[in-house]
Amino acid sequence: MSAKVQFLTVPSELQPIVHACMAALRGRGFALKPEHAENDYPESATILARQSGEQHFYIFDAVVKPKRAELWAGYGRSCSKPTFVVHCIPQGSTISGNTVARLRTLGVGLTMVDNTGKLTPLTAPVDLTLNLQLPPHDRHRAPIKRALQQIHPIFEAGDWKRGFEESCKLIEKTARAYLLREVRASMVQIPGAKGPKTLTETQVNKLTLGQLADVFCNKLAPKQIDSLLCNGLKRINPDRINIAHGKMTTRKQNRLRGNVGRHMWAIDNMLLKIPV
Repeated sequence: MSAKVQFLTVPSELQPIVHACMAALRGRGFALKPEHAENDYPESATILARQSGEQHFYIFDAVVKPKRAELWAGYGRSCSKPTFVVHCIPQGSTISGNTVARLRTLGVGLTMVDNTGKLTPLTAPVDLTLNLQLPPHDRHRAPIKRALQQIHPIFEAGDWKRGFEESCKLIEKTARAYLLREVRASMVQIPGAKGPKTLTETQVNKLTLGQLADVFCNKLAPKQIDSLLCNGLKRINPDRINIAHGKMTTRKQNRLRGNVGRHMWAIDNMLLKIPV
């Protein structure tokens, strides 16, 4: 049990909160290694927590040490597997807004911990190895821009999987609205068993993202935007299915992690070019 671990690199006054943090992480299903070190680590990690192919390094201090955070952030960006760093300090510690902002810029999480194991995040850690630059949202019309302004902070907080899922919901909603406008104008026909088939609004409202892609791919009189939506929606749909239905094995998560940057640019291009 964590209470029996004797930390050599942690001051005695901090050991109770370190043990409490270990218990809390173990309760969340993490596999833990206390005071772990490897040849390439910048120093011993107070706690190494592993789960679903990710590694989370927890470092503890009585006060925030920005230089230590910078050291671990640099190491994290040099790793190949998903890597997160969390700087932990005692609950109730005084900390400046500039320090919080500095750690947020580094991508290092900042969490306060008390003796019961309650974790109070002040900034969320990001995956330091994820190479992702989101497209600018200021080139979009107002409704899409407002939606993206809600989604981008999710990525900035480190939750790129939820950010991708919310982006998929946005493009699905926007593509469906465009298709409904086409249906109301009697401009949508697809191949049917007995010749051309005209879609109804009820049918369009029931289509999944993948089925929307099929409609755009099979329209009998396609426009350029239909081809873009056909290819773009088909590109993102396999990864969207996995994340929407909770099928994120380590292999599938790694695939999405490698794809999510380009997926976001594909989604942005579709949102930009769908007619109003």
